[in-house]
Amino acid sequence: MEVHFGTRGCAGNSSTMEFQLPDSNWTPGLVFAGFVITVGVAVPAGFQVSIINAPAEYIQAWCRAVILTRFGTWLSDEELNLLWASVVTVAILFGVFISIFGGILTCKFGRKKSFLICGIVLALATPCFLLCRTTSSIELLFLGRAIAGSGLGLAITVLPLYLTELSPLKLRGAVGVLVPIGITAGVVLGQVVGLDQVLGDEDSWQYALSCYALLLVFCFVPYCWLPESPEYLFKVKNDPEGAVAAIRKVFGQNSVGDDYFKGVKVDHVDCETTKSMSLLAVLKDPSLRLPLVLLCCMSAGNGFSGINAIFFYSVSTLERIGLPANEAKLVSVGLGCVNLVCSACGPYLMARFNRRPLMLISCTACCITLLLVTLMIIFVESVTWFAEASIAAMLLFIIAFQIGVGQIPFFIGSELFNLDARSSAQALGSLGAGMSNLIISMVFPIMQHAWGAFAFLPFSIYCVMLAALVKRYLPETRGRSVGDVALLMAKGFRAKI
Repeated sequence: MEVHFGTRGCAGNSSTMEFQLPDSNWTPGLVFAGFVITVGVAVPAGFQVSIINAPAEYIQAWCRAVILTRFGTWLSDEELNLLWASVVTVAILFGVFISIFGGILTCKFGRKKSFLICGIVLALATPCFLLCRTTSSIELLFLGRAIAGSGLGLAITVLPLYLTELSPLKLRGAVGVLVPIGITAGVVLGQVVGLDQVLGDEDSWQYALSCYALLLVFCFVPYCWLPESPEYLFKVKNDPEGAVAAIRKVFGQNSVGDDYFKGVKVDHVDCETTKSMSLLAVLKDPSLRLPLVLLCCMSAGNGFSGINAIFFYSVSTLERIGLPANEAKLVSVGLGCVNLVCSACGPYLMARFNRRPLMLISCTACCITLLLVTLMIIFVESVTWFAEASIAAMLLFIIAFQIGVGQIPFFIGSELFNLDARSSAQALGSLGAGMSNLIISMVFPIMQHAWGAFAFLPFSIYCVMLAALVKRYLPETRGRSVGDVALLMAKGFRAKI
């Protein structure tokens, strides 16, 4: 009896049977691929999020001096703040815009080459950062930030797809969370490198911005030993032999036989014929509407849950509750380290616990801890120990965030969408995450100035709404094939999960 695998490219949902990798635990090949993908691109991408914060006062002073020298204009504090906001925001803007193209890249060039493109884009920003001070060019600083933001946007789309398609069903979540672990590690590394005691002082900040390039060695050097996604090779490129070779790279030479795909036929239509329709087709497909809403809302939770408000403005928030500037920076780094430790627990949690309860617990706990942070900052002058308690509440919030909201959205797309729609759906999910980050970076300072501690309340409300959405519509995906999950959501918002 012939087994039939159908695909009509990158847009749509036509697979009649599930593609399955061999049932396996962690193998040397899988560990190697996870390490290279995480350290080679995810860590440098996360580095871009935080490195600009600690040396900000020195870079601002340099910008003011360059403007004065070149144009004879002395920037006021308001003008300097506007210029600096543009430097910070340009990376987020380009990350949001370019993330959409991650789906096109993975469809046209495959997961492995798209990973390489992410590394190349990040590498292109390095000379801009190194030379901007030597050439007294604020334009190069802007260009470097734009390129680095583009690399981050691509990485958020490409890396989860690549990792989850290399992993067996039972390890899909554990492998998928390597991306947020790498990004979190990059954020912490950027916080440490940006300290005055390291490279973030007045004379060395350009080296702080560009030293992440050393990590890109882990992207370029081992690249030829990385496998392509077996599922991509088999179902998109119609290359069963290549898929078998890729599986053996990940799981060992004896993991599958030469006849692993014997009797399997692929109705192959190349991705290039539908690449211009892929995003639109996913948006128009009624059967994909519910999983797409779930993916986008959960991805946006990375920003709207409040984590970026905590970290983007942690120093100013800690100063607001009475800490000196130097202590506030150190406590901020400590919060980042706690975030990394909690993120590192992700593979254990995802391998042993279901997605729905983790998301529900995470959303609920985030809401409660944000309310505690709000109350303690409001009454910090009335109750002496509320300053320390508010820091403890921030720590609890970080733990709550990393239980589910900070981990699951990175890989849930691979559990909700078949291969044909996965790239475009992941790109749209990354767009949701990027838009939430952009909105927070632009709006939260205004909210904080106008509302004070009450600026954290909208994040609590979003966490409640996300919990309600998850409880009502998200099926349990752990250990289930994508086809089974799709059947559960086939009726869209009328489905009973």
